Amino acid sequence: MRGLFTIPLNLPWTNFGKALRSRKLLVKQIEEIVLQRQQQPASNKDALGMLLQATDDDGNKLSVEEIKDQILTLLFAGHETLTSAIASMCLLLAQHPEVFEKVRHEQQQLGFSQPLTSENLKQMTYLDQVIKEVLRLIPPVGGGFRQVIESCEFNGYFIPQGWSVLYNVPKTNQDSSVYTEPSKFDPERFAPSRAEDKTKPFTHVTFGGGMRECIGKEFAKLEMKLFAALLVREYKWELLPEQDLTIIPAPTAYPKDKLKVKFICKK
Repeated sequence: MRGLFTIPLNLPWTNFGKALRSRKLLVKQIEEIVLQRQQQPASNKDALGMLLQATDDDGNKLSVEEIKDQILTLLFAGHETLTSAIASMCLLLAQHPEVFEKVRHEQQQLGFSQPLTSENLKQMTYLDQVIKEVLRLIPPVGGGFRQVIESCEFNGYFIPQGWSVLYNVPKTNQDSSVYTEPSKFDPERFAPSRAEDKTKPFTHVTFGGGMRECIGKEFAKLEMKLFAALLVREYKWELLPEQDLTIIPAPTAYPKDKLKVKFICKK
């Protein structure tokens, strides 16, 4: 991961060199799994199974090389970013006990013993606001690259066709012309009565925007919601002292000393 945004110097002791070696190990392991699965009866019960069975309009299947690339992408996009988001959620809830208690109260009203069904998940409206605020304040990914498809001018600057541009997620998500006290953790800003993100388009771009918006957006939010609901029903947690919680933004956001907490069973 540390090799993603670094000087591309392929030497054994550099982050880039270590990342390339790690990638080779991962791809080798993935290839072994793919070849094993190809010898087994077809099944679409998981992502790999669906990739193995996928065909284009002419009936052509993905090659092993293409499948390896897709699985590697899923491992990064579907695991690393979610881990970052969940860690940020645990950090912010520990730092704001009043928000934690509201989340827990909502769960209590729904019934701690009740299973997590699609219907009662829809009723967790305050938890939705909390998750949206976590993703606004500490987005897992700091930005994205886009290619300019047509020459244009922006704020007096000419941007030629074909150039790559970078959009900045934290700066966009904390635009003071959109959000009240943008650096404050305030889930209420997404309540229907305020809906601060609805005042302008593309004001909450944690998952990107437009036709290139993250395809796993809704699944990621569902995973966060399930994790949070189950966790607050059973536990509360406290931050351990003497740790640096400064957020390191890249390659995915995380506290400098990781995140050390003490869990306390609520039951």
